[in-house]
Amino acid sequence: MKQSKFSGFILLGIGLFFFAIRMNFDLIQPYLTWPTLIIIIGLALLLQAGSGKDSASIFSGVFLTGLGIHFHAVSKIASWPQPLQMITLLTGIAFLIQYKKAKEGLIPGLLLTILSLWFIFFNNNTPSVQNIFARAENLWPIVLMIVGAYFIFFRKK
Repeated sequence: MKQSKFSGFILLGIGLFFFAIRMNFDLIQPYLTWPTLIIIIGLALLLQAGSGKDSASIFSGVFLTGLGIHFHAVSKIASWPQPLQMITLLTGIAFLIQYKKAKEGLIPGLLLTILSLWFIFFNNNTPSVQNIFARAENLWPIVLMIVGAYFIFFRKK
């Protein structure tokens, strides 16, 4: 049953996408690109998660929907954050929303969201902050790998 709803959401969304292309509406034509297809897939995953209390699709749905929005916004808004900052922010937000439903992912969600927001808003403020981030920028991927390995190999439920 769950798979048929997901398939239905995907087919409906892609059908609407191609219908809009055929109708040639000038207002939405700039948005009928591949990021919109990513948004459609993300929304289908979110609808599946919401309709069947399937919390496994929440993370993927939030991430893909946000990624599609990011790719649209990066070409339209000059001050839009860099892809690395947005991908880590989207991952953090997806973990936090998953935590709300499934009670999993709070720590990685908080860490990634705070780290991303810090990089987006405070990375370029002062020379001293830039020096701290220049040093930390080389270390934070290692810290993320260590925390990830801890969750995989050492933390028991």
